[in-house]
Amino acid sequence: MAMRVVLQSVERASLLVDNVDKWVNINRGIIVYVSFLKEANREVAARAANDVLKAKIFLHVDDDCNRGRAVPALGEGWDIMVIPQATLAGKIKGKQAQYHSQFDKAEGEALYQYFCETLRNILEAEKREDSAAPPTLQCGTYGNRQGLKFESLGPFTHSLEY
Repeated sequence: MAMRVVLQSVERASLLVDNVDKWVNINRGIIVYVSFLKEANREVAARAANDVLKAKIFLHVDDDCNRGRAVPALGEGWDIMVIPQATLAGKIKGKQAQYHSQFDKAEGEALYQYFCETLRNILEAEKREDSAAPPTLQCGTYGNRQGLKFESLGPFTHSLEY
């Protein structure tokens, strides 16, 4: 395994990116928690970015909370918030969490930036195809503890491993 991703459907979310007072926000969309393990590389990161936006894994929920068919986040025009989450690389050994499979911080940050840039490129390409405003993409700060607030209509959470 090279990468873990957890997707959370939200109605709105805010992320504190500087540990002081700088918040970034999204409206209806998904939070993408991402962690890179030692086997990670750019190919895996690109495949995960593509899946995050194009896989039909979210339920369409209209304004009256009626659920419908499975749809991709990209097809719904949902906003995206990416949050680096190193603890996803953990394993329990005995009664302790261990993070031996976690990627080196500098290399992990480079892959995180590549992952965010790949998402941005996919969103920009989609924008050119349909001429509508692209969804908002907000990426958290790698290696920084960040405050998070969000509202959701339900758990609607998916865990992916690459």
